[in-house]
Amino acid sequence: MSENSQPNPDATPERTDDKDAIDALKELSPKLFARMTRRLPLRTFLAELERLDRAVFYRHFKGYRPAKIDAAHLERVLRKEIFEIGNGLLAQLVIYNWDEAEYKLYGELQKAVKAINEDVEAIEKISDEEGDGILGPLDAIFDKRDVCIATIINGVRISPEYRKARFADVN
Repeated sequence: MSENSQPNPDATPERTDDKDAIDALKELSPKLFARMTRRLPLRTFLAELERLDRAVFYRHFKGYRPAKIDAAHLERVLRKEIFEIGNGLLAQLVIYNWDEAEYKLYGELQKAVKAINEDVEAIEKISDEEGDGILGPLDAIFDKRDVCIATIINGVRISPEYRKARFADVN
């Protein structure tokens, strides 16, 4: 690197993770995003938010008892902070908490994808046939809307066309 060149802050792994998380949540239809936010474990989510992003916690949740925070308020806050302000840390926290709350689905999805390649990050593309092999059994056990959410937010590398066709009835 020359003396005058600066590292690109947008290229750091943290920034990449933030952008990936925001982009994944943007792919969810409004109905699926609402479903996802309503299924977050609120007490755990708020405790982690207070620890990791105090500004957002104090701006939107300070003084509220968790029992008084309704789903519509949470959804409005998340939409504003993630999509308008671009809070990638919050986007990652939402995804992490949803995966934790839906740990059975997340675990089964992870196990199925690892059957293709143990190093899931090395998978570049999952064919439609492999996608059927992964998603078919999950659809039989879990709500199809949740399978769609898990597939999108966890970056399962199926083609967008395949995903749209497979989950056309839930978007």
